[in-house]
Amino acid sequence: MDYKLIVAIYAAIVSTIVFIWRLYEFYADRKSKFNIKINRVTKIPVSANYKLAESQTFLTTTIVNVGTPKRHIEQPIFKANKKVDGQKYFNFLSFDNVIKYPITLDSGEKFVYDVSDDVSVDLKTKGILKIKAIIKDTHGKNYESKWFKI
Repeated sequence: MDYKLIVAIYAAIVSTIVFIWRLYEFYADRKSKFNIKINRVTKIPVSANYKLAESQTFLTTTIVNVGTPKRHIEQPIFKANKKVDGQKYFNFLSFDNVIKYPITLDSGEKFVYDVSDDVSVDLKTKGILKIKAIIKDTHGKNYESKWFKI
């Protein structure tokens, strides 16, 4: 067997694998992807003369656009682990924090949605022990976080 034939077969196999990999990367980069996490965060306000105020705890939903294209998202919706008053989905309504939706997120950009941790006491009294954040983009596709124990 000629060594040129073996090299040609090897080159054809490697180039086919690289071609398939590049096609996968091309289409995977074009997909929109969001990384959504819910955390409990303590924030301490600091005045202009560096005096610390009383700390406040928040339930923070962090949304990061890990895809390449720019995406627009609607207001986060939350899903409870059980139905309360016949409803499993809910949202936090805050008159202090006025945000205009939809929000545009470029590639790698992050949006943080804060809610006072006082609501976790109310959720526990209603029997809700876990919540999940759901983000809907303007194309109608839903993205969910993992369950967060309150």
